[in-house]
Amino acid sequence: MFTDHDEDNAAYKGHIVNSKARDTDPMNRIEVTGIDTKVVKADKLDTPDKSRIFRNLLGYFRHEIQVQAANRGEMARDEDFYDNDQWTDQERNILMRRGQQPLVFNVISTTINWMLGTQRRTRTDHKILPRRKEGAKDAERKTKIIKYIDDVNRSGFHVSRAFKDQIVAGVGWMEIGVQGEDAGEPIYNRHESWRNILNDSLATEMDNSDARYLFRTKWVDADMTTMLFPGERNADVIERAVSEHSSMFRGLDHQSDEHMDMQEELYDLYQVSEIADRVARDRVRLIECWFKLPTESHFLKGGQFSGELFDVRSNGHMREVEAKRASVVSKVRMRTHYAIFCEAGLLMLAPSPYRHNRFPFTPAWCYRKGRDNQPYGMVRAMRDPQSDLNKRAAKSLQILSTNRTIMDDGAVRDMRRYKEEVARPDAIIVKKRGYDLQIQTDTNLAAAHMELMSRAVDMIQQIGGVTDENLGRKTNATSGKAITARQDQGALATAFIFDNLRLARQVHGEKKVSVIEQFMTDEREFRITNMRGAPEYVTINKMQPGPDDDPEKWEPSDITEFKADFLVEEDEFSATIRQAQVEELMALLTQLAQTAPEIALSVLDLAVETMDIPQRDEIVARIRKLSGQKDPDEDENAEPTPEQMAEQEAEAAAQELQNRMMMLELAEKEAKVAETLARAQKAGADVAKIEADIGRLLNEVKGSAIDVQIRALDAAERILSTPAIAAPADEILRSVEPPPPMPAPPAPVEQPAPVEQPQPQLQPQQEEMMP
Repeated sequence: MFTDHDEDNAAYKGHIVNSKARDTDPMNRIEVTGIDTKVVKADKLDTPDKSRIFRNLLGYFRHEIQVQAANRGEMARDEDFYDNDQWTDQERNILMRRGQQPLVFNVISTTINWMLGTQRRTRTDHKILPRRKEGAKDAERKTKIIKYIDDVNRSGFHVSRAFKDQIVAGVGWMEIGVQGEDAGEPIYNRHESWRNILNDSLATEMDNSDARYLFRTKWVDADMTTMLFPGERNADVIERAVSEHSSMFRGLDHQSDEHMDMQEELYDLYQVSEIADRVARDRVRLIECWFKLPTESHFLKGGQFSGELFDVRSNGHMREVEAKRASVVSKVRMRTHYAIFCEAGLLMLAPSPYRHNRFPFTPAWCYRKGRDNQPYGMVRAMRDPQSDLNKRAAKSLQILSTNRTIMDDGAVRDMRRYKEEVARPDAIIVKKRGYDLQIQTDTNLAAAHMELMSRAVDMIQQIGGVTDENLGRKTNATSGKAITARQDQGALATAFIFDNLRLARQVHGEKKVSVIEQFMTDEREFRITNMRGAPEYVTINKMQPGPDDDPEKWEPSDITEFKADFLVEEDEFSATIRQAQVEELMALLTQLAQTAPEIALSVLDLAVETMDIPQRDEIVARIRKLSGQKDPDEDENAEPTPEQMAEQEAEAAAQELQNRMMMLELAEKEAKVAETLARAQKAGADVAKIEADIGRLLNEVKGSAIDVQIRALDAAERILSTPAIAAPADEILRSVEPPPPMPAPPAPVEQPAPVEQPQPQLQPQQEEMMP
């Protein structure tokens, strides 16, 4: 048992210190993480216990090759069927001797391509959820980090490659790990071919958690292997491995199967050919093994990191212990190790550098046999009808293109010329008189084969679960409900496979989050892009210690402080069903818009959120901004992000500016109203003054008129009493000039009608006296 942990665990036995890894190379940080990760030195790999580990691992590898040989051969055959290589060499030779063509009508590929296209069309993002409320911002940063990691590693394409292996061969593999920064980003995420992987055949769990070991093989040039594993001892092991490899037939050793070494066999096949100036290329098979051994190690008990391997370099682990929310305990548990070796001996041996204590490879299963848990894909069940289809196609073509002859011996002079002539559509056959010759064609038999071919095509579709409705072909289903029902049938038949991929992505994402929390410990800034390609810059691990360095008041500033959980964001594998539901929902909203438009507007954001359209989130955000609806998944008690705070400040400033503009406009209107009222009051005062002046003038006029009338009456009375003075009085009145007219009053704002000046009225007696 490999238990060399005493020296490595001395760093954190008896004391706990607050420290942080500063080395920018994650492979160097592995050796000082505080976990038992020390690599065994090369000169100690030949000790008895290490030699025993090597013999056991090599024996496990050979055992798995034998146990899985038959099923791995079938998996390779499944891939051949998808790749149009559906006839074996023996079958092809038999057909050629019969004069038949090895035709291939690859109906399987249509079903597989539909599955592959569906997976690529429904790619979605993920979400990181915090385990604690105060870790919300930390989880948001991790979500963006994983987005960046996936972008630089092209993870979407690697997942698609793994999915192809899953549905064709039966299992696809995804790998997550760390590497030196000189090779790119420290965290890599990639696909691994099933041909290079040998899993524990006794493991039954879908996440491979109960597997005891897992092997991966790679062929590497000898000089590169020597560079990767320096040292005199390792150089001797590599040289012996190359020598044993070169002595075998066709340059291959016996430590694998033909499916694992297909490319090497093709390369060596060209090497043994007669090629001038051929340069020998020394190659060695490296076997990487991840295995579990019962080992005493230190784990965290309690807190958000409970159950993890204790890492003295982790700020999160140290804060939990300092705050007494967790304690460090020593237990004997199954600990993951890894080794790299070849047939000649060990080259590396060490405990796993990853805190998650799991294998870095994650399987995505399609189907597994009930008797031995060996994987198989969708092609396995469709191979028989596909082979039957090809054979009947070849037979039908032969029947339709050849004729059968029954004749007496000697009926024709030249048999070779007869065969050439009878194959022509305008053949002219000359036979000897008296001999019988009959030419027969079996067109009815060809029609029967064609009918069975159609049934084989239908059988392949039924087995695969991809119907004509899913493929968009014209069928006998005419109504929309019938088409939707058959599409749902196809989606349900394949939902199991997509669900297995979902589980694989979930497990793979959990390992990815753990690796990020462990190795991305330095301050750095990186860029991510949204769906429109707009860049966003994110800074992580910017240290901001709290007041007085109190752990309870410490302000989280880096992504290693809180434990987060990976979650696949949504069920992206039921696009067909969801599309039908969206159509029904939009029809309902159309009806509601006619009678209750406010209800339709209030749920419009939820309807758009269920659609598979580009920039869906942005459309939903704008609709909610206009309608005033809130995100139902938004935590009301969560602290706003800097972007949200900036947006709220901008909205508040805009609202304040709008309020001030409204107040200014209202004040302007009030001023205009006050001015109008003042003018009206002034006009009213002027009118009152004018009315008073007019009244006074009228009174004066009235007084003058009365005085004139009195005087006139007095004069009239005198004239009546003395008629002799009437004539002189008339002459006096004619000679007197009339008085000047009265001045007109000033015009008011609203000038009143002119007042006619009353004229003195003469009495009838005076009128009679007037000449």
